[in-house]
Amino acid sequence: MYDFTFWLAYLSNALVSAANTLLCRYADFVDFLGGTEYHLGWIVGIGMVGSLLGRFALGDSIDRFGARRLWLITILGTVASCLLHLVIFDYRSPLIYIARVLYILTLAGVFSASMTLMTGRVTKERLAEVIGIFGSAGFAGVVLGAPLADLLFPHGIPDRWSADYLFLMAAGLCLASYPLAWLVPERATNHRMHRPQTNVRIGSRRHSAQRWRPSTFRILCHYWPGPVVAAGIVAGAALFIPPTFLPRFVAEMGVHDVSGFFVLYAITAITVRSLILRPLQRWGLERVIAAGLVILAISQLLFLTVRQPWELVIPGLVFGLAHAVLFPAIVGLGSAAYPKRHRGLATTLMMATFDAGLLVGGPMAGAVLRFAGDFGLPRYSAMFVTVCLSVLIFDAVFVWLQRAKVFRNHPTSDHSSTQQTAVRLTALSGVASATSAHNPPSQERDSTTPGVLTVGLENGSALTPEVLSGAADAPASAAVGGINPDEAAATIGHLPS
Repeated sequence: MYDFTFWLAYLSNALVSAANTLLCRYADFVDFLGGTEYHLGWIVGIGMVGSLLGRFALGDSIDRFGARRLWLITILGTVASCLLHLVIFDYRSPLIYIARVLYILTLAGVFSASMTLMTGRVTKERLAEVIGIFGSAGFAGVVLGAPLADLLFPHGIPDRWSADYLFLMAAGLCLASYPLAWLVPERATNHRMHRPQTNVRIGSRRHSAQRWRPSTFRILCHYWPGPVVAAGIVAGAALFIPPTFLPRFVAEMGVHDVSGFFVLYAITAITVRSLILRPLQRWGLERVIAAGLVILAISQLLFLTVRQPWELVIPGLVFGLAHAVLFPAIVGLGSAAYPKRHRGLATTLMMATFDAGLLVGGPMAGAVLRFAGDFGLPRYSAMFVTVCLSVLIFDAVFVWLQRAKVFRNHPTSDHSSTQQTAVRLTALSGVASATSAHNPPSQERDSTTPGVLTVGLENGSALTPEVLSGAADAPASAAVGGINPDEAAATIGHLPS
């Protein structure tokens, strides 16, 4: 799993992440154009609207046309969007919103497509682990990008040349990631364009698997993991607000050094994911999310203790811990709600929830800063306290909604679920074999249980859609039941639900 091509993809994403971290100076760029934190909040927030609308088409395109192809295209898109900022001269210009939408959309495409490509190599049992390890490339990029931002822009963005140099450097880092991504091969499990045609029998009718494909909206609604999606939105707001507004926060102290926070935050996240991610996964992802939200709320309060830039290391440490556990837990749990054949769409959806958090949190944070200043209150203290309370209130709601899983004494592991699937497949295979022994292959078979829909595969098994889905997602269990997982995946993906 962790072979040479994996690390090529890891390094490619690290370079894109370094470019994104370099753009932590975006707040200084808006300030140079004449805007305030209020305008910054709306720019980054509205920038997410187009991104979110395009993400679902992006996820469906990953499943249809291949993750590698979309990965390469979106890398070039990030380069173009960075260069587009060279012709922006006013924070009120519509072009700054267009450039921001294009940048966030293509950046999302880079991370979603590459993540889909890597997670397509593993089973559901190791999904959160791979998301965590591969996702740590983002933190490796932070370790590179944050000191580079301080080195190149020690005084922020004081003139037009500094603004242009910022986006030229970001575009160059993204472009450098392209040849590395080019060397990573496509995986057949992520490419559904040339799926062989499979005939299925529903009742007494024969259908072609290629004739019907559910819409993206129908797929999303059918498997929708509501509480986990909401957790991603809240976590996204709390995770993105501090880095977005941090340059202006330290500017009020008369300095522009932010690398200490970003470097310690990234190193903490990498260390946590490397050492304790797998044990935490066995603890139960619902519990990890609940605990991670509490840690995230505490990190917001720790910003209140900062009086000097070096003191940012304290909230950076706790903030990195929260990010390290929340992102893979939320993306892994939400993606696992969808079958593997829809992994691209599921991964894109769950990563989009974090962007949606900034869509909500960006304007909210900007408004809090503005109104707190109008009423003579400490502006950033009001913002951090508001974010902290919002996270804690949602966490209480999440724990109540997931109480059956959060408070269970013995969480059911993915391995035991796979074993149960194998038992169901074995039992059903025995029933199917017994049925086929009394029925010639040319005859149509009905369900062994009246009123239950069954699907007849070409290999002679009559199976329910639920078991077919389990066979498609767990090849080892399918083998125990004597079922071809590829045929099951090709069949169940085109059944009307």
